[in-house]
Amino acid sequence: MIADPDQLMQKAAKKASGTSGFALFGSGNKYEEASELFLDAANGYRLQKQGSAAGFAFEKAAEMQLKTDEKDDAANTYVEAYKSYRREKPTEAARTLQIAVDLFTRRGNFRRAANYKMDLGTLFEQDLQNPKAALASYEDAGEWYMSDQAEALANKAYLKVADLAGQAGEYSVAIQKFEQVARASVQNSLLKWSVKDYLLKAGFCYMAQGDEIATRGALENFIQIDPSFATTREHQLLMDLQTSIESSDADTFAGQVFGYDQLSKLDAWKTNILLLIKNNIQEAEDDLT
Repeated sequence: MIADPDQLMQKAAKKASGTSGFALFGSGNKYEEASELFLDAANGYRLQKQGSAAGFAFEKAAEMQLKTDEKDDAANTYVEAYKSYRREKPTEAARTLQIAVDLFTRRGNFRRAANYKMDLGTLFEQDLQNPKAALASYEDAGEWYMSDQAEALANKAYLKVADLAGQAGEYSVAIQKFEQVARASVQNSLLKWSVKDYLLKAGFCYMAQGDEIATRGALENFIQIDPSFATTREHQLLMDLQTSIESSDADTFAGQVFGYDQLSKLDAWKTNILLLIKNNIQEAEDDLT
């Protein structure tokens, strides 16, 4: 018969707070015993599909493990707390996962820390609607992956940074990341096909900044990054759109976007930034009248 998790929690708390007259003989392992009881309770709550209660029990177990200097075990247990909290209490999930990440980095395990930092970014982005925190998490993950020579994983993280930065209007950050990943991908036969999309999005970010000279210079620089880009529809679109921007012609701009979209469907990220650019053109037109 499976023990009642509530009773296990009470027993664990009593064990953790109790004192032993035999401590001098090595029975000061009350925290280890309490940890095991908390873990048993956590798994019991999981069986009962009580995610929040399981998360709390895992947290208590991790605290006991830290008291016995079992930092690796504690980090893993905090991850279990995150998983348990995730559905019901995303804020608590983020908090416990960050503790785990901190423990992994202190132990020099940056690959695992980066993996969970990506999870943390997703949690901030999708569950907590906090794009600023998500961007920072993805940025950390990218740096840690890169320090571990995991360039492909780093680029995946940097693309998340670029997308979020573009959505937030931090165009310089987005441009830097899109161009960085494009340069890293252009010599890779498996990734090369994606370069045109990265450069297209970087081009849109330049246009959103509203600096015509910088945009023209960027379009020339894109050819230096990837000479084959000059023959793509994406490059032609950027050239045509920039001409429409410089002419303050919102209608032509919209027509060019529509024509491209008929053959290559634009995703929500591109559609939103293009709409912003079109609105900027219309404002410029109004200023001229």
